[in-house]
Amino acid sequence: MNRRNMIAGSIGSMLASQLHAQGSNDHDYPRRPMTLIFPFPPGSPGDVEVREIGNAMQKATGQPLVVDYRPGASGTIGTQLVQRAAPDGYTLLYGSTTSIVTSPAVIMKTPYSGTADFEPITGIGRIDAVLLVPANSKYRTAQELAAAIKANPGKLNYGTIGPGSMSHLIIELYLRTIGAQATPVAYKGPPQAVQALIAGEIDFLSDSVATSGGLIDSGKVRPLAVATNKRMSQLPDVPTLTETGVKLVLGVWLGLFAPKGTPRPILDQWAMYASDYFRDADARSKMLARGVEPIPSTPQEFARQVAADEAQWRPLIKSLNIQT
Repeated sequence: MNRRNMIAGSIGSMLASQLHAQGSNDHDYPRRPMTLIFPFPPGSPGDVEVREIGNAMQKATGQPLVVDYRPGASGTIGTQLVQRAAPDGYTLLYGSTTSIVTSPAVIMKTPYSGTADFEPITGIGRIDAVLLVPANSKYRTAQELAAAIKANPGKLNYGTIGPGSMSHLIIELYLRTIGAQATPVAYKGPPQAVQALIAGEIDFLSDSVATSGGLIDSGKVRPLAVATNKRMSQLPDVPTLTETGVKLVLGVWLGLFAPKGTPRPILDQWAMYASDYFRDADARSKMLARGVEPIPSTPQEFARQVAADEAQWRPLIKSLNIQT
């Protein structure tokens, strides 16, 4: 039995017993249309997945499910709407590392705090970081780049989409791990940062196959390493950071959340719907082709992942003194 089937089986058993204990009302869930809030603009990483997951869950429940785009303030505007919603399973969040973990630590007036205000349901996908340099860069390997950064403290620069963004935090953690310094250069968004890399205005940056895969394939940028446990199927010739001597696994996850206090049977039911979706080999292969690794999990497993990321990123944000 593979891990996905084990997850589905364990969730199904728990759900059956909990629904029996909770009474007839839970047997009728869901009884009306549901809303899945995506706190970023259409076209953002995870957009395709949120629509596909929404369609699959609409079929599974027999009830309409509306994907509601509520972008703004690094994902905090849409996320707040879910925080304030009734914990009845009819308003859910398609959250990310950014909206749940890092933005509340960077934006001091954010009125929520990750797992303290949300119930994790399941992981959906992980977008792993890729270390990129211009196509004509003199640095041919990650080791060469690391050596140059160390030998020239603060002289090499890297692109970000602003202080506290994942593009900033991932590189800062990488720099601290190798014991080096470089200068961040902020751009309006990922397209502008990548174009600056292509033009040679910056020396390196962290991006993903999900957003830069086409540029990698066309030879406009060069990947030096991937921040994954094992080599990516899309970039089989690119080593992991661990292979280059830097033991880091870095990226951004996407997953489902509910307002705090949502009944456990409802959380388990949604996790089971997601697990059923991931049994579809075609759905999984399409996600991988887009640079998104499927990460189905139980609510308990996903809660541990979120807590681990809070422990990793929030102290770094505090030490960088980038709160706004």
